[in-house]
Amino acid sequence: MEHRKIEQVQGLGTVPLYLDLVCTDDPEEQTAALSVTVPEGFELLPKEGWRIAPDRRRGRCIWHMAAGYGRAFDLLYVRALEGTAAGNKEIQVHLSLTGTGPAGTSRTVPFRYLPDGGKEESGETSAAGGASSLAERRTAAPGTGTRKGDRFHWYIQSVTLPVDNQGNRDDRSPEGVLYVRDTLWENFRNRMTGERNNGYGVIFSHPAAYFLLDMRNPQQDVRLLRVRARLFDKDGRPVPGLVTAGRSDHESGEGWAGETGTGEGTAALISLDGRKMQAFILPLYVDPLQALEGEYRLRLTVEGNGQQKGMEIPVILDKEHSLGLLSVGVSFACLLLAILYLRDMMDCIRTIGARGAITAALFAAVSFGGVTVPATLLGDVVHALLGPFSTFFTGLLSGVMQYLLLLALLMLYRKPGVTALLFLLKFFLNGIFFGRFTPLGILSTAVYIAVLETVLRCSGFYRTERMDRGHMLAVVILLGMGDALIGFVNLEQMMFFYRLYYADWYIILYMLVNGVLYSSIGGWLGYRTGEKLQQIAGE
Repeated sequence: MEHRKIEQVQGLGTVPLYLDLVCTDDPEEQTAALSVTVPEGFELLPKEGWRIAPDRRRGRCIWHMAAGYGRAFDLLYVRALEGTAAGNKEIQVHLSLTGTGPAGTSRTVPFRYLPDGGKEESGETSAAGGASSLAERRTAAPGTGTRKGDRFHWYIQSVTLPVDNQGNRDDRSPEGVLYVRDTLWENFRNRMTGERNNGYGVIFSHPAAYFLLDMRNPQQDVRLLRVRARLFDKDGRPVPGLVTAGRSDHESGEGWAGETGTGEGTAALISLDGRKMQAFILPLYVDPLQALEGEYRLRLTVEGNGQQKGMEIPVILDKEHSLGLLSVGVSFACLLLAILYLRDMMDCIRTIGARGAITAALFAAVSFGGVTVPATLLGDVVHALLGPFSTFFTGLLSGVMQYLLLLALLMLYRKPGVTALLFLLKFFLNGIFFGRFTPLGILSTAVYIAVLETVLRCSGFYRTERMDRGHMLAVVILLGMGDALIGFVNLEQMMFFYRLYYADWYIILYMLVNGVLYSSIGGWLGYRTGEKLQQIAGE
């Protein structure tokens, strides 16, 4: 028989008495009768499998030990009563055996009791166990102590949802919102980025969010508590959606927790260690196949040894219908539109002839060498120096330089399909030298072709034979706005596919600077450069 000593008990706290019985090398089954007697001024809390005497000072249980090797263990909670005097105390543990082993044995568990809780920890004074309980202890008469059945030795102070696995709030996540994984779009994203699809085991073993449970323990109890989180609708009816880790799935059978995941709700165990303030970071598991979007009440229940405390907080279940998903849809629509524009590109090649095609290829090579190569090779260095603002430096290339070359080429050959030819040649150069033949590369190129060709057609750039400066200024501003739209779509779909995050202010600033400002300046410079090239070509 082994026991774990309780060296010191403070205040009116509840502490566990750990009992561990090991029976070895016995040819016959053993029946063990275990009795526990606590000193005067203490009581045993009710426990399943134990018979507690009316005075609550004595408890008894029966354990059956298997032949050869048997082991049984349990926790029995001991609580001090009001007015119990300080001093050294003892718990008597007696074991009686039936069988071939010894008839019985006894052990004593000594500990020291401090009714005032010892030294108070700085900053831990609680409203529930502060001055009022101290005054009660001062006026209580010494003796065996009195019992207050309506006193809770612990309670829930607050609940914060969602937090990360370190308990920190993320300002990017709205409070009280649980995002449900959309497995269909997640697997689509994984296929586009070359990652492995998520199986049921991955979905049911990764929490959707964490919540911070702030507990107060003014009596400095030491005990295990069970926490359960369930969802309820506005009418108070329980709804499915929350599960426990390790629930069974269709691929690998039972999880590590077996049947624990079959109930409605997330369950966990927490351990109070005697501190007056204690915070627990607990996971919430959401079944994406059962959870429905909407507003609910999250009911948290903490219980142990007949005591129960609960708290409800409003939550919103929401699937990540982000702008990234809409941007992906826009990208695929642009892909279809770019395919339609390819017919105009073929007509353009036949119209401008070999000389025009070689000129377009030369501009594409300059664009690749002057925009793509420096941004690829120096991008990491610039990012290390400037951080997130590095894009505003590289935007001088992708904005000013890119649109300078585009407008200069369009001034030489003002025909539908020239823009598509330039970006298509640049895409192939990028793929050959850097291996960028990726689905995202195709979608990004398609967005450029579709948006810019559409803007040029709608602005009348192709229809007007002679462009005045006022009309051209309007065209370059429209191209800048179109590039802002392109930047927005590309940023959002990168956030969707690669799980990135960009703040709203950063996206807006990126659209205004890299999109409207840089592209408009580059377009105007390209227009003036194109006029000079027209004069040279005319000579």
